[in-house]
Amino acid sequence: MRYRTSAILFHCSIAALVLADFGLALSFAWFNPGDAWYFRSAYRLHMSLGMAVLALSLSCVASRLLHRHEYPPLPSEMHALTRVLAKVAHALLYAFIVVVPMTGWVILSARKTAAAMFGRIDWPTIAFLADKTHDERVRINDSFLPIHSMLAYIGMCIVALHIVAALYHHFWRRDEVLIRMLPRVSAMLPKMRAP
Repeated sequence: MRYRTSAILFHCSIAALVLADFGLALSFAWFNPGDAWYFRSAYRLHMSLGMAVLALSLSCVASRLLHRHEYPPLPSEMHALTRVLAKVAHALLYAFIVVVPMTGWVILSARKTAAAMFGRIDWPTIAFLADKTHDERVRINDSFLPIHSMLAYIGMCIVALHIVAALYHHFWRRDEVLIRMLPRVSAMLPKMRAP
């Protein structure tokens, strides 16, 4: 049983945006103007991609809840502990793609900065945060910024584990876990059979 086309589109688009957004964050956090790896528009693009991730992630979670009975189950031969770990990892990934951009939205609101999604659509600030006094907004910004960064690094570690697990299923266990989440071009890949 394959994943729904909408689930595959959500998975691929969110994954691409998250990886690009994390790369942008590294470029303005680790490099200075004038450095070869510094990207001047990284911050604006980071905000745009972050809000796009939030919009897609909320849609993805809603779709998952509405169609949960249509998602393929984990392979029956998986050990009970492995199944629990897989479910926990998936729950953490869902939390990551929602909570990290949410904390970014809080930071932007505290700064009274509207994130323009690709220069066309202004993502609104959270009004009750933007209306606070300057000192309160500074405290909110200073509290949430390290949380945002820390959660992003933790989330990327979970993403790395997710990728390793998918490759383990494909190349070691030789099951359909990876294939069923890939777009239809995966049909051209050689069928993996259990030894």
